[in-house]
Amino acid sequence: MNNAPLSSYHSEVAEVMDCIRFIFKALRVASSQSEKDLGLSAAQIFVLKKLQAEPGLSINDLASRTTTHQSSVSVVVKKLEEQGFVSRTTSKEDSRRVVVSLTPAGEEKLRQVPRTVQEEMIECLHKMGPEKTKQLAGLMKEFVQAAGFVEGSYSPMIGEK
Repeated sequence: MNNAPLSSYHSEVAEVMDCIRFIFKALRVASSQSEKDLGLSAAQIFVLKKLQAEPGLSINDLASRTTTHQSSVSVVVKKLEEQGFVSRTTSKEDSRRVVVSLTPAGEEKLRQVPRTVQEEMIECLHKMGPEKTKQLAGLMKEFVQAAGFVEGSYSPMIGEK
């Protein structure tokens, strides 16, 4: 029996696992470093940066911009609000809509913040192009579902505990 295909398959499985480890390590190290240096999680920094780029977003808008679930963003925003880095106000255009904005303390904190791992990852995905990104998304979705890692539609923000 020829073991070449099996050996190649095991090598590819190892390569995929290494890539997952690299991503996880990059996220873990970045989040630990930002919490140590700035007192903010990677997810909190990511939300602050999105609000800096587009002031006055709703929680749903933030969820869309951070490519995560609304409930996850809401938890992060609550923590940022408790720290005085963001505020929630009623929209001037629609009194039923609550918008989140940076406070002066949030703006000041962002002056200390480097580029995030999430920003790098999203930029790389955009550079891959729509076809490759669609293929990767499909394969990753299939993988996490088969592994049983998906719990409904909830997806925690990267870098949030």
